[in-house]
Amino acid sequence: MRYEKKLKRIRQYMASLLAVWLFCIHTVPVFADRAFNDIEHSYAADAIEAMAAQGYVTGYQDGSFRPVHFISRQEWASIFAKTLKRTSNDKDVISFRDVSPWALPYVQILQKENITKGISDQLFGAKHNMTRQDMAVWYARYFGVSEDTRSAGISSFVDQSDISDYAQTSVWLMERLELIEGDTNHYFYPKKFVTRQDATLVAYRVWLGGDDLRERAKRLLESGNGAGTTNQLPSLPEQDKPVVDLAPEISPQPVNPEIEEPERHSSKPDPKPPAPDPKPPAPDPKPPAPDPKPPAPDPKPPAPDPKPPAPDPKPPAPDPKPPAPDPKPPAPDPKPPAPDPKPPDHSSDFVVDEVVIKAPELINQPETYPSYQLSFQLYKEGQPVSIPAASVTSVTYTFSDALGVFDEQGKIVHSENIPAADGTIPVELEVTIAKPYRVLKAQTKLIVKGMTPPTEAPNVIRSVYLATYSISQAATLDPAAWSMPYVFHNAKGEVIPPGSLPSDLKLRIEDSSEIFDEDGRIVNLHLIPAVNSVIPIKIEVESPSQGIHFISDAELTVVPGERKKQYFAVSIMLQGQGGSATTVDQIKQARQLLMDHFGPNLKVTWAMENTFVFVDTNRPQLKQVLAYVDQYGDEVGIMDGYPNNLHKLPIWEARMSEWLYMYRYNALNELHQGGTMGSPSVFESMDTDQYRKYLPKSLTSFTVNPEQAQWLKDHYKITSAMGWSATQYNVNNMYGEGSPLMPYWSNKDNPIVPAQGVTDNSGIAFMNSVTIDPIGSRYTKDSSRWTLNPGDPNLNEKTDAAPQLYIAQQYLDNPYQRLNTVNYMSIILDINSFAQKHNMSQIWENFVKNFPAGREVEIVSVDGLKQIYQSSAGSNNDHSEFSLMFRGSGIETPTGSNNSPANLRYLWTENASQRIILSKEDGDAAWSIIDFTDYTRSPVPKLPYNLDLKTDVSYVTGRNFKLNPTAPLTADEIQRVKDRLKEIYFAEEVKYQ
Repeated sequence: MRYEKKLKRIRQYMASLLAVWLFCIHTVPVFADRAFNDIEHSYAADAIEAMAAQGYVTGYQDGSFRPVHFISRQEWASIFAKTLKRTSNDKDVISFRDVSPWALPYVQILQKENITKGISDQLFGAKHNMTRQDMAVWYARYFGVSEDTRSAGISSFVDQSDISDYAQTSVWLMERLELIEGDTNHYFYPKKFVTRQDATLVAYRVWLGGDDLRERAKRLLESGNGAGTTNQLPSLPEQDKPVVDLAPEISPQPVNPEIEEPERHSSKPDPKPPAPDPKPPAPDPKPPAPDPKPPAPDPKPPAPDPKPPAPDPKPPAPDPKPPAPDPKPPAPDPKPPAPDPKPPDHSSDFVVDEVVIKAPELINQPETYPSYQLSFQLYKEGQPVSIPAASVTSVTYTFSDALGVFDEQGKIVHSENIPAADGTIPVELEVTIAKPYRVLKAQTKLIVKGMTPPTEAPNVIRSVYLATYSISQAATLDPAAWSMPYVFHNAKGEVIPPGSLPSDLKLRIEDSSEIFDEDGRIVNLHLIPAVNSVIPIKIEVESPSQGIHFISDAELTVVPGERKKQYFAVSIMLQGQGGSATTVDQIKQARQLLMDHFGPNLKVTWAMENTFVFVDTNRPQLKQVLAYVDQYGDEVGIMDGYPNNLHKLPIWEARMSEWLYMYRYNALNELHQGGTMGSPSVFESMDTDQYRKYLPKSLTSFTVNPEQAQWLKDHYKITSAMGWSATQYNVNNMYGEGSPLMPYWSNKDNPIVPAQGVTDNSGIAFMNSVTIDPIGSRYTKDSSRWTLNPGDPNLNEKTDAAPQLYIAQQYLDNPYQRLNTVNYMSIILDINSFAQKHNMSQIWENFVKNFPAGREVEIVSVDGLKQIYQSSAGSNNDHSEFSLMFRGSGIETPTGSNNSPANLRYLWTENASQRIILSKEDGDAAWSIIDFTDYTRSPVPKLPYNLDLKTDVSYVTGRNFKLNPTAPLTADEIQRVKDRLKEIYFAEEVKYQ
């Protein structure tokens, strides 16, 4: 007897030493060499490492995992799909536009399998935080729950009524599968956000469970009341198995998120249950034969032995000689008892196959120690069972721990041995069931938590998020209407109403891309990157009254947005006579090419010169033009090449009178009256309801004098002028600088200058050809401009339209479109020259066919563009502005000079009062101001006739990008530049002198 007790004590002592030794050699490396640098104190550290080893979770570039950060829906989709080995590249699945490219395959497969949906048709809510109830829903759907599933059971959580209707069945199922659990008060908090460590822990559990979980879920759903079983979860070999918290909590307020549970409930008993020590005595190797006659009862039963005989440590050896037969029937052998003639009674049997330690949260708080109690839960085939009253005395248990904190009943007896916060206590449990005899064991590691801080006020800020996760690309963004809204959460993950935020709250945005300032306002519109790019930012939150100061990461994804309509004004020249005249086929082909790409609902201007309308052999062409006016609403226009350079006013009057008279004669012969050329009656005969649509509506020209433009307005009501350079003679007989680029109502004395008020407003809208590349036009000698015109420059060896398409792209993707009054391009086409120079027709055809797709571009006539401008700006320039940022094409001119270097960027910005041009070469630290043209100076010089063809008539008031790009700026001009740049959301560094 003494030997047995001593042997038992020695075994317990050796087990304790072994537990301490194993704890030391296994736990020290875990904390010393983690996969991430911030998970040492996470209760899910081992689960995180195990999942990271499988490639299911990843950390950040700084080596952190950020376990307490909330997990987004797309991050959770990635982990969810990876652990269940599901990916997709299904192009048939509609992609949400807010999902990052790396997460798209995972979201698509979950969408395809009806595990999750978006928050709208186009948005997944990718960057929204995952909630506890939605996590339950995703897994429940994977386990077989659908919208049609109806369960007889409901979850047992205290706040069960707070669970959304769509999540009720899912939460019930997940609770029954013991994958989720409430806090110490059994609250679930369904709408709270899930942290990264919680999410990883639950995913780890499901990953270990494998198909067994799905089978059990199926049985639970079929039964409707949870009467299902489960098999034991697969586990790693004991020597390699990470110490992982398998507690079912997924919230920041778990029952005890630091407790590691053993492997899950098993329906199979341990194949080799430990034999009770000491072993029961072996039965007699040769039991006596039954007596044919029952033995006579003993008239006096023997007195009970005051002490039960100690079992023999060794089974008795058989007697070498069989005993001599007793003349009297032998008495029954007390060991083992004689068989009962009646069937055995198993009513008091208590059958279980697993035990789990139940340990409440242990806080390093001495006043809670007296009431602290370890307990356990018994299971049979995966279902929890209670000890029946008849078996209470047949179940004994013993708690033990290597540190000696607890007694055998699970009460704290040596609180001085409790380690500091985040320390661990290895706890073991041995439960013995007497009938039928079985010993069950369990173990866990109890992590000591620090003292719970006092309940925090609900308005204390603990996290901040952006209320939007996207920003439109610059070309579609209205920066004045865009703001960076924030959502603040308290420690419980609840949204703090704006009225409850502290009055001393300070927010500061850190943006390395320099798009936003510290207040979150857009300061560099043009720096917003391309669609699908991500803009990372940091939000610094500070409130002295709340004692908070932290920085949160956020990001914005660039989305397409809604484009503002762009216009393309097309004026087609009709010229020549006889064999050199533009033909009917050329007219038809020119319009058909545009309709094939831009659709039939377009309008163009047919700009005709004097020689074309003068001869009757061109009547078929004129008839075709009038048919297009009737069918499509096309426009008739006047074309005159260099009026300012060739004709003073009297000659101009004669040419224009001749144009209208001969146009009426050949196009509308029924109205002809001989001898009326120069008479107002020619115009008046056409200015009727029937014929007004055939009147000329615009002037297509190169340079025009203000007197000439005024004559057309007074006599023909023409108030629209456009050209390669409708306002300026440049250099080398090339007309290209122009001023300004925007449409504008011109000054009555100088078409180059926008009118400043009513008194100097000519009432004529000038639309300089914005197809000109201002980089090329900065030169004052040689060939100095680029336009969309396929013959300018005349690159005979090139037919791919690369220069023209490049310039068009600059306008179509201009980041300042939302700020501009009108976004437009323009072109004058000499289709007669196309027939003579085949490369020119190829260039134009390639330009149209390869015009950038996905742009809302409307083809309009010259006067049609003026009407669009007038509807936006009114009849003055007060609301006129135009800004364009572009980069040179890098293509050389025929002279061999590179007038548009690809390493130069330019910003051209103007309004009614000024033109400002900045330039920056790649590698420069700051932008340079190369032009400041002041339109407000008075008096404005009247534009002179330029009959010598050599004088540059640019409107120059100071620093000029062609003639004097380094002229000094006044303090007032510098301030005007600063004010203008701020208006267009430009804040990059600028050299102001």
